[in-house]
Amino acid sequence: MSEAGILVFGATGALGRHVLDALVVRGTSPETITAAGRNQVRIGELASAGFGTAAVDLSDSAGVADLVARHSDIVLISGRDPDRLAQHESVIEAARNAGVRHVYYTSGVRADDDRFEINADHRATENALIASGVTYTILRNTWYIENYIQALAGPRFTGVLAAATGDAVVAAASRKDLAEALAAVVTTDGHDNVTYSLSGDKNFTYADIAQAMAVVLNREVTYRPVTPDELRAALIGSGMDGELAGFLAGLDETIAAGVFARVGDDLSRLIGRPTTGLVEGLTAE
Repeated sequence: MSEAGILVFGATGALGRHVLDALVVRGTSPETITAAGRNQVRIGELASAGFGTAAVDLSDSAGVADLVARHSDIVLISGRDPDRLAQHESVIEAARNAGVRHVYYTSGVRADDDRFEINADHRATENALIASGVTYTILRNTWYIENYIQALAGPRFTGVLAAATGDAVVAAASRKDLAEALAAVVTTDGHDNVTYSLSGDKNFTYADIAQAMAVVLNREVTYRPVTPDELRAALIGSGMDGELAGFLAGLDETIAAGVFARVGDDLSRLIGRPTTGLVEGLTAE
């Protein structure tokens, strides 16, 4: 049987940083948490702050299994590697073999809807986790507000937010909100074998996003809908690699199809307060 303690995979990433903070705020001692990741600089900072740490690549199945076997609770923050599904399955297999108490997985909103290819890895991971027999909690995260921070660059100079999202709405939420929800689930009872769908409190249109950008940038910003082909051509014209430009245009099409529209109030209920608004989220660190 695994030893006591929480193992957080993905702890050195943007969401992981907030998860560690939220766990500590809720009374979890840093020394009972092992922060696992690949960013060696961040690992050193976390060690100095009193956390247990482990430098690990999720592709190292043997190393993953050894690490998992020494903990009772596993937080698996979904990765972004091309082979992330295999990595996730490796963690789940290790958890099953070690008899861990609980696995918490950050999935994607509407992961059970096979219309959205963006969630294929999440859907397969969820299925593997449920089939493993390990007690689980799945948190299906919505689109991050912070994803629009990088998109401020264009409107800063042009005053235009161009996107191939049509009339889409996005119930985006901040990473901090989503991390607080995860920490709440990890530190309280009643979440065994439950799936939560986490969305912001309201649907934002891209006109709303442009208006929030205008506040942050202190200049007028308008939303200009474009076609996927127009967006792809514009990105390539700006010097972007064609493959990446195609991916981003395709992502906008997925957003336009409604994948990130609001799905309920699980997020605000778990964190015990309204979710973060656009302006605050766009100025988050």
